[in-house]
Amino acid sequence: MIKLRRKRRRSIWGLIFLLSLWSCVLGWGLAHIQTSVAIETSPLAQTSESLPTTEAVGGVDLVPPQLKQGEKLYQQRCGTCHVALPPQVLPSQTWQTLLPDTNHYGVVLPPFRNPELTQTWEYLRFFSRPMKEDGLRPIPYHVRRSTFFKILHPGVDFAEPVTPDTCVRCHPGVSQLNFRQLSPEWTQ
Repeated sequence: MIKLRRKRRRSIWGLIFLLSLWSCVLGWGLAHIQTSVAIETSPLAQTSESLPTTEAVGGVDLVPPQLKQGEKLYQQRCGTCHVALPPQVLPSQTWQTLLPDTNHYGVVLPPFRNPELTQTWEYLRFFSRPMKEDGLRPIPYHVRRSTFFKILHPGVDFAEPVTPDTCVRCHPGVSQLNFRQLSPEWTQ
């Protein structure tokens, strides 16, 4: 009986020791991770003053250097006939179908060949998002039917059907892909 009590006490103290050791190691590890994250992010905090402002950025998002050529090709190809929409307003599936299609809403276009096609697709794919294909909603091929477009324009009642060319009424900087700049009626 006495031996059994001593064994239980030893196992309880052993368990307490192991839990204490585990807690110390875990605490040390978390402190080490927190310190390394703080060191890694400190240059970002120091350079935040040199980051471009919203006005200087222009477009909806900053474009990484490796996608700049795709953005330029997209603006040249699509922005010559109508407003080059931000990729975010249509799902990736729409862009994937529209890019290689030579019959663009009734207008016959010259084929879009590689490497330009691939560069433009990489830009559009990076900034658009796929739409969940659930069979309930078809993939939209017009801005006015895009759920993403509606989400990006909460509380906006459009007086007329939305087309790429109606964007300029509220976004005067669309020719430079600047959809952040709003007309005075929306900035008040």
